Amino acid sequence: MRGANQILTVLMLFALPIIFISCKNNKEKDLEKEATTEEVVKKTVEPVVLFENAYAKVSKISLQPGESQPAHDGESRLIYALTDYTINWHEVGNTSSLKTWKKGEVHFHEPGMHTAENNGNTVAEWLVFSKKNTELPDCGENTVENDVTSVSSDLTETLFENDRFKLTQVTLPSGKKIRTHSGINRIIYSLSDYELKYESNVEGTMDKSFKSGDIHWYEACKHALENKGTTEAKFLVVSYKG
Repeated sequence: MRGANQILTVLMLFALPIIFISCKNNKEKDLEKEATTEEVVKKTVEPVVLFENAYAKVSKISLQPGESQPAHDGESRLIYALTDYTINWHEVGNTSSLKTWKKGEVHFHEPGMHTAENNGNTVAEWLVFSKKNTELPDCGENTVENDVTSVSSDLTETLFENDRFKLTQVTLPSGKKIRTHSGINRIIYSLSDYELKYESNVEGTMDKSFKSGDIHWYEACKHALENKGTTEAKFLVVSYKG
């Protein structure tokens, strides 16, 4: 009996380290699994909504290398690149494709489910100007044909236009004016800090200050601008057509 107890004791002494190592390995595997799960979560990035009203929405996407967007439905929209980037683009029901964009480039997407993954080496950052299905306010006599590009072609550049959007970049040096013109329903996105004297048949005359990244919405009106500050006024005009 005593010999049996001694054998049992020896076996237990040998078994304890094995049990300890096994438990340690299992714990390490659990930690690795948790870390992998956290990594996946960190790599999935949702858009940040910068502006939204009944007619339009502006979102910002910022993906670090390796990060991606989850599959989501997009409305009719314009994309404005804030950085140079390369992404793997996939529309549900179609094959994936590699897309490369330069800062300041603009492109259009129809509504649909899609995903995007940053497989480049730089931050992929862009703005999404979406158009909702809500009917836009009536523009009256104001037309896109008589907008800022019709009176100041030397200060403007049309970056994109189709039957739903027109995106114009305005660069207004200090002291320069843009005479009265039409503006249809539109979003203004500031690319610099600036101060303007703004004259409108809807709001009257007032001084306005803007910071880079500011967003504001205007309904149709006739208006004029003058750069009253000491810095160049640079901004995007995203016109929403009916």
